[in-house]
Amino acid sequence: MPPYAWDKLRADARRVVAAATKDDSAARLEIITPPAGVEADLASPLFGLAKAHGRNPLQFAEEIERAASIVGSPFARVQAQRGYLNFFIDWPAFSTSVFADFAASGDNYGRSEAGDGKTIVIDYSSPNIAKPFSIGHLRSTVIGQSLYNILSYVGYKVVGDNHLGDWGTQFGKLMAAYKRWSDTVTMEATPIKAMLELYVRFHNEAKTNPELERDGRDWFRKLEEGDAEAISLWTWFRELSVREFDRIYTMLGVKFDCVLGESFYNDRLADVVAKAFEKGIAEWAPALVSQKSGAIDEPIKEEEKVALVRLAAYGIPTPLLLQKSDGTSLYATRDIAAIAHRMRTWKPAQVLYVVGGEQKLYFQQCFKVFELLGYDAKCVHVWFGLIRLPEGRMSTREGRVVFLEDVLREAVERAHTVIQDRDMTPDMKDQVARMVGIGAVKYADLSQDRTKDVVFDWNRMLSLGGDSAPYIQYAHTRAVSILRKAGAEALDLQSVVPGQLVDETERHLVKTLARFPEVVELAAADYAPHRVASYLFELAQGFNRFYREVPVLKAEEGSLVATRLKLVDFVRIVIRNGMALLGIECPESM
Repeated sequence: MPPYAWDKLRADARRVVAAATKDDSAARLEIITPPAGVEADLASPLFGLAKAHGRNPLQFAEEIERAASIVGSPFARVQAQRGYLNFFIDWPAFSTSVFADFAASGDNYGRSEAGDGKTIVIDYSSPNIAKPFSIGHLRSTVIGQSLYNILSYVGYKVVGDNHLGDWGTQFGKLMAAYKRWSDTVTMEATPIKAMLELYVRFHNEAKTNPELERDGRDWFRKLEEGDAEAISLWTWFRELSVREFDRIYTMLGVKFDCVLGESFYNDRLADVVAKAFEKGIAEWAPALVSQKSGAIDEPIKEEEKVALVRLAAYGIPTPLLLQKSDGTSLYATRDIAAIAHRMRTWKPAQVLYVVGGEQKLYFQQCFKVFELLGYDAKCVHVWFGLIRLPEGRMSTREGRVVFLEDVLREAVERAHTVIQDRDMTPDMKDQVARMVGIGAVKYADLSQDRTKDVVFDWNRMLSLGGDSAPYIQYAHTRAVSILRKAGAEALDLQSVVPGQLVDETERHLVKTLARFPEVVELAAADYAPHRVASYLFELAQGFNRFYREVPVLKAEEGSLVATRLKLVDFVRIVIRNGMALLGIECPESM
């Protein structure tokens, strides 16, 4: 796929500087979009290059301005300004180039082959069986799905793996609680509610009854040893949970290529420990380890022996535990088995773990052990901040959670209220309310830098105005409405003259559209969906201004009508494509 107009523009800016300085290193110059208040379209900071030439940056920039040749370039002029070289676009030429990109790409505008067909596995969502799908699970789920979409869009072969938390001591605890306090009828009636209540009750009563913790460990040991009753209970809890999860995923429009879960690797865990000893990286040791690593399920008595890998020599002070003294496994054991399976099955160039930032140390430990075991893959912890409640961190054990399904249903209901008087059929209202409500929840998360903590706020999460999905969706429906009124015949490319777009709002819109491919590639490189969200809000703002200030269907000349209509069509394409990267649908009307 040839470079887009914006890529060529930046490359031409570098060539202008390289030719003026007779320095090939200028081909690597940084080219930026100037901040608000600077009239230029592009700028290049020359401080590093000036230093390499032993020159004063301000004088150096002025010399380049005098020596620069813009003949044959897409620039009308260049100008030195305080150590920067500013570039001003030749708009007729640049607009023609952008229109040519859309003509060549059509509905695929913005796609690229940057990934070169390499495989990336993304581990995301990964809820724990027998626990509610809370608002705390939203971030991993929607960030992971958005990265799946973005990385696919730039040419990677992506595998989405939902590594369900369906194994571990918590299942022993749940079995112990179920045998004491519940029954089949209660569990089948409201499975997630019933399991949550059991889990909370177990931890509350265990504070004064140590017998419960021992009972929970015994049940998990039975599960790992294949006890028939334990396996039957675990299978039932898993089926009930997956059924509930699938309903949430359907509401969110989230899909996976692979759903295995930790239990899939149960028969491979002994091999993991054995390989670690064969490689000489593991040892048996007393359990004198930090409990803060996130790598263990519960405290272990000091006199007991555990299998672990010491990592202090690699700058990681806390060892990684692989096996408890009673022979049961840990999260790390199962994650190592999973990386072995992923490498063997898909041979990925990268494996992304979309997991909260509180697990940073744990993944540092795991990635180093992966490396020591010989697994050759670039593993990346794509971490994100927590969603917290106003009263503090969410806690399933304490029963302090907000159910994600409740948030989604409330969002759809609010959207229904907004559109109830619109001229639509009931089915259309249901469809639009779903797109708008679910989109609002997703955008509220994805529009924020994933590394920031988020305090859950109903009004922010369900906002239908301002910097929100409905604002962008409405811009899309405006574009669709204009095109519908014009009719398909008005989009005749033969009568389009891009050089007619000379109004400032038109130029801004053309430049914003031209930046879309770069924004997508940057979002892919930084694992940052918020880049796409911020861009779409900017595009919607620019389009709404264009809509208010520039006549389209009532333009003076027929060719100008066609050209502006085509610009509107390009906005429609980019908003739809960009929102799809965030996993958000755009209605045709609102």
